[in-house]
Amino acid sequence: MIEDDIYRSSSQYRLWSYTRASLARIRQETNELAAQRVRAAFRRARSAQSQNGGGPHGSEEGGAVATGDDAVIDTLTVEEELKIVEWGCSKIVDMGEAMNPRIPSHVVATATQYLRRFYLTQSPMTYHPKAILPSALYLATKADHFYLPLSRFVAELHNISEDDVKAPEFLLLQGLRFTLDVRHPMKGLQGGHVEMNVLAEEGKLGAAIEPGRASERRIGMAADQAKKLLATAAQLTDAYFLFTPSQIWLGAIMVADRDLCEAYLNYKFEGIVDAVERQAGRAGGHTSDVDIAALQAKLLATINSCAELLQSYTPPEEESATQRKEMRRIGKKLNVCQNPEKTDIVAVARAKAAEKREGSATGSGSDAEKVAKKRRLERERAEREGDVFGPALKDIPGKDGE
Repeated sequence: MIEDDIYRSSSQYRLWSYTRASLARIRQETNELAAQRVRAAFRRARSAQSQNGGGPHGSEEGGAVATGDDAVIDTLTVEEELKIVEWGCSKIVDMGEAMNPRIPSHVVATATQYLRRFYLTQSPMTYHPKAILPSALYLATKADHFYLPLSRFVAELHNISEDDVKAPEFLLLQGLRFTLDVRHPMKGLQGGHVEMNVLAEEGKLGAAIEPGRASERRIGMAADQAKKLLATAAQLTDAYFLFTPSQIWLGAIMVADRDLCEAYLNYKFEGIVDAVERQAGRAGGHTSDVDIAALQAKLLATINSCAELLQSYTPPEEESATQRKEMRRIGKKLNVCQNPEKTDIVAVARAKAAEKREGSATGSGSDAEKVAKKRRLERERAEREGDVFGPALKDIPGKDGE
């Protein structure tokens, strides 16, 4: 509990753990860069439109392209982008539940974290989540060893082809920095549930948690509620970026049953104090109660912060009419300020593949010509110098007794 060396060596801790300030800064930089690129793309589109003889109003789909003024292109704010990403994560959850067979919750959780990680350095204005989320979910099934043929995967989805899933995959992998491992809090909750039952049965969780059926039922109810929070609130908030897996499941237990969580943590810290005292006794020294107390206060504050974040999540069915109206407004705004050069990922991928094939074919032809020329020159030189296999053995001095 003091130091988790295994987790600290993981890519999740090294690459995907942030403070609230650093997370906000990254999102702000991504938003500003995307807005600049969107405006530049619209300028190029207008220029191409005017060169092709387009009228001042352009096509009906042109929207912002037709205006000719950067100020009219109203790009998304950081907060609006985050709401779009959360919407995409909720759609992944819906897709996982609708699949036959149903995709396990830990695989769906991996996919939602892929989407959240991707949109730290990419903007929905550049790549719409609709184009990325099928690929994120299918990539998660492969990363978490839940085998599902691509043909069967797309058969469960409406208006999604195999190309729609495959085309964004390399782009997604680049955004993930090719790190596919996601450490989840679900297994920690399972272990904690078992341990709490054992401690309660042994009477080690204090007077508030007495042994018997009542404590087992209470712990079971808290674990069930925490499990739901880990499958929803933990996936649709920044919990994974801000807290470790153990802090997240303890935060979920804190939301479900504060007294139970505090009793469990008190028992754990009592064990730490006893271990430190035994070690100090063997060394002939003394313990540092201040350090243990400070550590306990820091951990409780961290878990309380995580619990507050999980509680801040509002399920879609509990959203107000105002919140739903706001999401529709953001969706329409995104459609208008979508980067026109990145809307069709499949077409871009096909164009790149065709360009690569043409380049490869051209390169192969050039290499073949070089090899043929080299062989011709070598053959001509050998003919000038004599037999291509060299002189006969009898002509070599020192042979046949010469």
